[in-house]
Amino acid sequence: MLRISLVILLGLVCISDASTVDCLADNTTSITPESEAAQDDYDFDDELAKLKGIYSGSPETVLGYKYVSIHPVNYNEIEVNPCWEVSGSVVGHKVMLVAQPYPLGEGFCVDSNIDGFSQLCNVNEFKYCDDGVDGSTFQFSCYQQSCEKQGVNLFVKMVVSDSDDAGEIEYWCDSTNDTYPSSLIRSRPEVQPAYEGQDPSQTKEKYDSGDIATKVSLLALVLGPLFLSLFF
Repeated sequence: MLRISLVILLGLVCISDASTVDCLADNTTSITPESEAAQDDYDFDDELAKLKGIYSGSPETVLGYKYVSIHPVNYNEIEVNPCWEVSGSVVGHKVMLVAQPYPLGEGFCVDSNIDGFSQLCNVNEFKYCDDGVDGSTFQFSCYQQSCEKQGVNLFVKMVVSDSDDAGEIEYWCDSTNDTYPSSLIRSRPEVQPAYEGQDPSQTKEKYDSGDIATKVSLLALVLGPLFLSLFF
């Protein structure tokens, strides 16, 4: 039985029946999918440091995701809708493609030359998982408001199952690691520095019984005449 896992999060997705894939040689990258085993080898603190440094220079990868950019035609001399083409043989394996914009919130479109794939738009987090097809291609483009920007940046990753045993990988798409780069921030929030001031409970004045009695007596001398004047 053919199992297809297609998950789109955080957006009202538009679907088009007609494929619009138009990949030129200069905007197509041949991708060798990462191994399934490699997904558990990342150190989250190291990857978070890469993500935080993204604006001082684009990292090559974060959690194995590559950083790619869409250049909408409205604000660029040359329109660039990047394409990813599967390199090597993946027949018999499951293949997962995941993509997320950075910063979050920019809607984008995804299309493919795979039979039966319909273009999806207004996507914010994208996951496609199905039987591997040699030479399959995915293309990314802007959508509505994101087309009014100079560029839309995406993190994109492709993973292939280690096994090609049909029975073993039947439910692989449901359980494989699909952690997005944004989860680094969610799972590693900023730690506030430890408070180094004095503990207020250790700095309160301490009074003995004599001090308290003296203060009560002084208060009575001050308030006593005022209290009597209210009745006489």
